[in-house]
Amino acid sequence: MNLLIVPKPLFTEKMVVEGYYMAAQYGNAILESTKSNPLDRAMDSPFIDFMNQVGLESLTQGKPIFIPITQIQLFTELTRNVTVEPEKIVFLLDEKIAFTDAVIERCKHFSEMGHKFAMYFSGKMDALEPMKPYISFVFAKVPSENIVSVSGTLRKEMPKVTIIATDVTEKPVFDQITQHRDSKIDLFDGPFYKVRVSSKAKQNALSPLKTNYIQLLNIVSQDDFDYQTFTKTIRQDTALAIQFMRLVNTASKSRSEIKNLNQAAAMLGQKEIKKWVSTAVSNALCVDSPSEIMRLSLIRAKFCENLARHFEMAVQQENLFLMGLFSVLDVVLDIPIEEAFKMVFVPPQIHNALVNKEGDYFSVLFFVQQYEMGHWKEISRVALVRNLTIEQIHYAYKEALIWYSDLINMTVDQSDL
Repeated sequence: MNLLIVPKPLFTEKMVVEGYYMAAQYGNAILESTKSNPLDRAMDSPFIDFMNQVGLESLTQGKPIFIPITQIQLFTELTRNVTVEPEKIVFLLDEKIAFTDAVIERCKHFSEMGHKFAMYFSGKMDALEPMKPYISFVFAKVPSENIVSVSGTLRKEMPKVTIIATDVTEKPVFDQITQHRDSKIDLFDGPFYKVRVSSKAKQNALSPLKTNYIQLLNIVSQDDFDYQTFTKTIRQDTALAIQFMRLVNTASKSRSEIKNLNQAAAMLGQKEIKKWVSTAVSNALCVDSPSEIMRLSLIRAKFCENLARHFEMAVQQENLFLMGLFSVLDVVLDIPIEEAFKMVFVPPQIHNALVNKEGDYFSVLFFVQQYEMGHWKEISRVALVRNLTIEQIHYAYKEALIWYSDLINMTVDQSDL
């Protein structure tokens, strides 16, 4: 598929994700800049096709998804290929749509079928007037300093609508809006959740459990670590120990079940233990952070790994995975990145990328971060320089989404306790 797509989260004021909306770019943004956008003329929605390919669980963990639609698509049998229940989809109307009587009639038609609509609002209330009965969500595209007053006006005009503040880039801005007594904002879009914000008065002492996780990471980071030291450490966290035993028993090709941690460690081997510990511990460290941080770190890790060969670093796949995984360590530990990597030992290339923002590894991480934010011109520029096709990038990201979905659906059987 010649399309770059990334699902972006929408947060409540309590930092809980309530849904995702799709940001996209058709083809190379630089090469296609002088051409009309094929998405504007497409009869079928490529977003629906993508959702059907990867599944709603992979895209949003079952949360609602906002799918952009054009005026042409509005006049087709828009829902004929939709494979999920109507309440899981919100159709986000393109900003170019003119709200003629025919358009309003089509929105009414789909609304009566149980589908919801969202639209953008840039400050002109009369643009909303004809669509009031059919709009459930409004993406308010106004400067942050005006968003509170705009939200109040919107709430008066449309009491039941869900108001979304777009492009909230900084956590202090998010805090300022949520703490304002006149704010009527329901959901927030933007990268503010990725940034560590720490109180100067707090010493950032780590919990004993997090200290144990870091100790475990450092044990397996050694070239030839001791199995008994590993199993002694993992016994201090029952949930991790159970996950490890289930992983090994699932992977075991022998008919007899593996009964203890020492036997399990010897069976799995150091390479697989290192990969499992890095993923499981990073997951556990994220427990006090927004759930999206865990999702971000895992998808980012797999995306980095999938891009390795395209950046001529195929033999570095394992390290690129770890780099992506540890790229949010400062956020989950709530300490500066430099301090985080005084506690967790990683290969020099990873340290250089994450702390100094230098080196070949960082070029991969920067590319992935730009993709997450939908900075398509930068993605397109790098693609041209590195002779990357849009299809290769699309596939690498899609496979990361599917891998993540498969990973989180591997549950621990409570009977094993």
